[in-house]
Parts: sequence; C-alpha cells; structure tokens
Amino acid sequence: MRATPFYSIPFRGQPRTEAPRDRRSFVELCGRLEFEFEVRSAYLYVGSGQLLVRPGPLQEPYWAFARRAGELVIPGTGLKGAVRAVVEAISNSCVPHAAKNERHRLERTPHERCAARQDGRPDAGNRKRRELPPRLCPACRIFGTTGYRGRVHFSDARPIGPVQREIIKIADLWPPEPLDGRKFYRAGNFRPPRHPRPERNHRFVEAVPRGARFVTSLHFENTAPAELSLVLRGLGLDRASDPPGFRAAFAIKIGGAKPRCLGAVAVRPRALFLIPTRGPDLLLALSRGGEPQRVEDLLGQWLADRSLLDEEIWKEFLKEAADSAGECPAGMY
Repeated sequence: MRATPFYSIPFRGQPRTEAPRDRRSFVELCGRLEFEFEVRSAYLYVGSGQLLVRPGPLQEPYWAFARRAGELVIPGTGLKGAVRAVVEAISNSCVPHAAKNERHRLERTPHERCAARQDGRPDAGNRKRRELPPRLCPACRIFGTTGYRGRVHFSDARPIGPVQREIIKIADLWPPEPLDGRKFYRAGNFRPPRHPRPERNHRFVEAVPRGARFVTSLHFENTAPAELSLVLRGLGLDRASDPPGFRAAFAIKIGGAKPRCLGAVAVRPRALFLIPTRGPDLLLALSRGGEPQRVEDLLGQWLADRSLLDEEIWKEFLKEAADSAGECPAGMY
C-alpha cells in the first residue's frame, strides 16, 4: 500500500506561448464528439453543495450528488476542469489556479497564469475587453482565460439507464502538503471506515458505484488537430497503431473525494460530427448538428499530431497515471 494516493508532475522549462486565434474567421475544425464513460473506481461522487438528511433513526446528514430536473448529472464544467488539468501538465502550460500556500512556489517559476504575465502587470493585456491577450499558453488558448473565451466545452453528463445510488461514509478531506509541481490522484481501492455510524472527522456522501455509465459531448470550435490531440489525451486516450485509431491509456479522475480513491472513469468515444467552416453545406450541417464521421480514423489522425505535446512530461504522466495507489487510506494522512 502506498502512503498517499497522489503524485506530482514537476514544472520544466517555460510554457510555449502564442497569440490566441482571432474569432472573426473560422479556419480550423468545428463539431462535437459524443462519448460515454464508465466508473472504474469503487464509487464516483460529484457534489451539488446540498446537504440533505437520510430518513431513519439516526437522521444522518449527507452531501447530495448533483442533479438537474431531478436526474443525476455531472456538470460539464467539472469535466472541463478535470481534462484541462491534464492538458496543462502534458503541454507544459501555465497554472491558472493555485492554493494560497502554493502561490509563492509559482512565483519562482515561469508558470504563473497567462493573464497575470501580460506586460508584467496583472491583467494588463485585458484592459480593453475587445483586445485579445498578446500571448497565451496552449491550455489557455484552448480552454480560455481572463479576456479570452475558450474554444471547447462539455455538455452535462447524463446517466445511461438506471443508476444505483448509495450513501457512503468517508473520512474528512484535507489538502496534501504543497508540492513542487502539478498534483494528481491515482486510481486505487476505496477503503471504507471501520464503523458505519456517524463520528467526528467523517462525513456521508451520495455516490454512484463502479459500473455506472454516463454520456456527454465535447463541443469544439475553430480548433486545430494539435489542440484536439491534447484534449483527447486529457480524456485519457492515446494513439493506437494496430489497428490504427485510438486506445484508452489511463482512467481520468473527476468529481470529489479523490483523496479517498473515488472518481476514476474510463472514456469511450461513440460518435463524431464535423461542421464545415465554409461552402454551401454549412447551413444544412448546422441544422443537422454536423455531418457524421468515422471516429477511429479522425481521432487517430488528431492524436498523431504531437506538436503541442511535451513528450518528456507525457511519458512521465502516463507512467504515474497508470500506477495504482493500492489500498487507499481510510483515515487522515
């Protein structure tokens, strides 16, 4: 068993910044990728921030799973954040968000958030809302930053078929010590607390168990193949050579309670639709939601473009992400 289920990808070199793409013309790829994912860890918990009370003699309060119109849902913003974190690491991009106790470490690296680097003054590149930031790292060009809207987003994920719900008990969550790098959590085996009754430094959460499946869509606009290559790798995919196409490389972590080894999911693309950026078929394609494409062929082609990928970091990330945490700690660590 590992002492802790997290690992760090160290900062290296300097982010490769470029001018962001102008939105007045569409010259790159537009469309959507539909995919499903299956829970591979013991549980998945995506909090709604709502505290409910379970019926019964003890009346235990628990943190509810996110819902929309009464249906369990995983917000697209949460998916986007999980994928972006991986993309930031494997493209050696900036760190847009850091805890207070970690900011001083970033000041000693060139990885401060892009909007804070412009002209050496906070948000100097965004004084006028109509002006584009001068230069951005790959992740900020794809997902957006202050003064620049991102070009990819995720729909809320909906369950496929009936999904079982369970109220589980976990120990309280504490952040690890500051790390010299980017922090990620391993997949591992959830170890429930010894006693199911309420006690100090523990909480109850509503979760879905292993095997639950959800479906969602990745929408992209004016996005280059090299950028989509990064996003696909952020979803846990890599290029396959035999047969040509793509393969699952690791399970990404989404939702809450990652320190308890919750939230590992495996992604499987289902359908791909592209919208032509010019020509007589544009309006027809828009009305249909895009023209269907062969998923294996195009995803394999995009993954072959490694021009924005930091090969050394990607190799290290794959090694760490594929390594199991073993039995996850049940209590404080």
